[in-house]
Amino acid sequence: MTTADTSRTPRRRPGRPRGSGGADTRERILAAAAGLFAETGYRGTSMVAVAEAAGLSQTGLLHHFPSKELLLAGVLQRRDEQDRAALDLGTEPHGWEVLDQLVDLADHNTRREPFVRLFTAMAGEAIDAEHPGHDWLREHHRYATNLVTAGLRQAQADGTCAPDAPVERIARVTVAVLDGLQIQWLMDPEGVDMAGDFAAFVGTVRERWGTESPGKAAQEGA
Repeated sequence: MTTADTSRTPRRRPGRPRGSGGADTRERILAAAAGLFAETGYRGTSMVAVAEAAGLSQTGLLHHFPSKELLLAGVLQRRDEQDRAALDLGTEPHGWEVLDQLVDLADHNTRREPFVRLFTAMAGEAIDAEHPGHDWLREHHRYATNLVTAGLRQAQADGTCAPDAPVERIARVTVAVLDGLQIQWLMDPEGVDMAGDFAAFVGTVRERWGTESPGKAAQEGA
C-alpha cells in the first residue's frame, strides 16, 4: 500500500468494527474482560483496559456495559452458561449421574484454563461481602451443592444410595474437592490430574454410600 493509498484510507479508531453485530461485540467484550479479570482480578482491571482489549472506545464499551459491576455480572453469567452447557443440563441428571457429570466438567475444564483461572480469581476476591461478585459466589456454591444433594436424594429414593448417607455433607465436600483441585491444577497442570483425581474421589464416595438397586437385586435373584 502506498503513502497515497494510506492517506485515502484513514486508520479506524477503536470502536465498533465495521459489519459486526451487537451480539458479536458483546461477546468480544465479555471474552476480553474474562481474560483480564482472571489475570489481574476485578479490582485490578480498569474499564479502559477492557475497552482496549476488546478493540473498542470507552464510549463503545459503556454502550454495552454502563458499569464495571454490570460487566462483571455479564462475565460470570457467561461462565455459568458455558458450565451448564458443558454439563448438558438441558436434561437434569438423575441420581448418581450428577456426580458423573461433575467428573465430565472437571475433564472439560482441563481444556479451558482461562475460565478456571477466572473462577479461582473471582472466588478469592468475592469472599469479601463488599465485592460485587459476592452474591454470585454464594449462589454458585448453593446451586452446585443443591444439585449434588438432589441427585443423591434421588439415588436414595431409587435404593442406590444408603438411606443414612449424609447427603448435604457429601454435597458440600464434593464441591470443596472440585474447587480445591482446580487451584492445585492451576499451580501444577502437569503434575495434577484434576479429572482423574476427582473421578477417584467420586468413586470413593460411591463405594462408601452406594447400594445395589433393589430392582436389580430382584432380577438377579430370579
